[in-house]
Amino acid sequence: MEIRSLEELRAADDLSLAFNPYGLGGRMKPEDSAEFQQRQIDDCDLAAGVAAGTRDSFERLRTVFAYGVLCYDVYTIVGDQALLIYEQALRDRFLEWCAGTITFRVPQAPDVSYAVTSYDDVKKRADRMTRQRAKLVVANQAIEFNGMLHGLRLWARTAGLLRGRRSRAVEEALARLRNYVAHPSGHHVDTPVVAARTVRDLAELINQLWGQATPGGRLYPAPLRREVAVLSWNGSGRARMEPAHALTAPGPMEDQEDDEYQHVVVRAIPFVPGSRWDDTHWAEFDTRYETTQFPTDYLWGPGTREEAQAWLEQERPEGDSVDFTDRVFLVQDHGRLLPPMRPAVAAGLPDDERLGVWHAVRADFPDDAFAHVRGSGDRSAGHARRPGNCPACSAEVLGSGSYDQALRAAAAALGPIQAVQLPSVRLPLSTFWPDRP
Repeated sequence: MEIRSLEELRAADDLSLAFNPYGLGGRMKPEDSAEFQQRQIDDCDLAAGVAAGTRDSFERLRTVFAYGVLCYDVYTIVGDQALLIYEQALRDRFLEWCAGTITFRVPQAPDVSYAVTSYDDVKKRADRMTRQRAKLVVANQAIEFNGMLHGLRLWARTAGLLRGRRSRAVEEALARLRNYVAHPSGHHVDTPVVAARTVRDLAELINQLWGQATPGGRLYPAPLRREVAVLSWNGSGRARMEPAHALTAPGPMEDQEDDEYQHVVVRAIPFVPGSRWDDTHWAEFDTRYETTQFPTDYLWGPGTREEAQAWLEQERPEGDSVDFTDRVFLVQDHGRLLPPMRPAVAAGLPDDERLGVWHAVRADFPDDAFAHVRGSGDRSAGHARRPGNCPACSAEVLGSGSYDQALRAAAAALGPIQAVQLPSVRLPLSTFWPDRP
């Protein structure tokens, strides 16, 4: 080993300097690189209630990350350690959740409970009960649990601490990476970009375990703000979305044309080009089918601009916040596969429109549910056909069969479903759903 002087240890690593805000390229100044890299994770603050052990381990990661500008290998060390803290966070949260007592369901015997004071106690008891084919009782369900990472992930999902269908796939990827780090079979090198992403994902996961979603998060985003907006279109194929206050503001009417516009008032995610939460399918809006990416609620219309103005001034609807993860959709296959539908809308259909095979699917986005049902017809694609998480995509099968069977499966997941009947409103510009009726 080469012994380096303190001055050499203080020198910036030339490879670290190559990473700049625009990607790889010209080297940054050491002082600029140090600030830039630290800012990649400076907003990854943990919730107030996070266990002290998890918090201390995470803050050590953020401290060490800053030294990557001096030694490029630090980024690999940080990324690897972050994956190990993944399991530590689950263990610490499990201990808080069980509050000193864990209960197992033993075959053909009453449930049994045991006192635990540390995770070592949990692990030893889980090993013994696994040999007796006992299962851990979580939220009145019995799950396989041996105290290892897989069991902890299953527990967190069953207990409702983690959410989202797409984030579940990331959790599985993190688990595989954690196992690779814990049981390495070769050498690997991480970039500062990968290390920062792993730290950010870990922060989101820890906060979600302790009940705090992440505003603008990638894995467990906080509810999105919806505003009251007006969708307008005409027979020439032009459409626009504008905030409701723009419609009621005094001034000349925009886009005066011979071809009259129709207007619909909705509650929707604002369209902000370039934002992660852009709903680029806002012009696909349909009151019957879920054709927008995020939940869009019908409020009024269609009608003229003057009628829309009068309704807005009288009703004065306000925006709200909505969680778009883990939504339940019903997909109908009747001669052709139709776009997903909200269970409440499906519950209000007349009898002659309830024919065919129906699928109840839980997914974050309607196109995820649609893609799963379409793919499940191909046995070689590996999509789940029975109830449970799909191994091939970010969807969960709740049930399939007749209309009544699918609606019951949706009600089992959501609770009682109140039927709604909406006027048929469809923006005539959709090209996104090829099987749209």
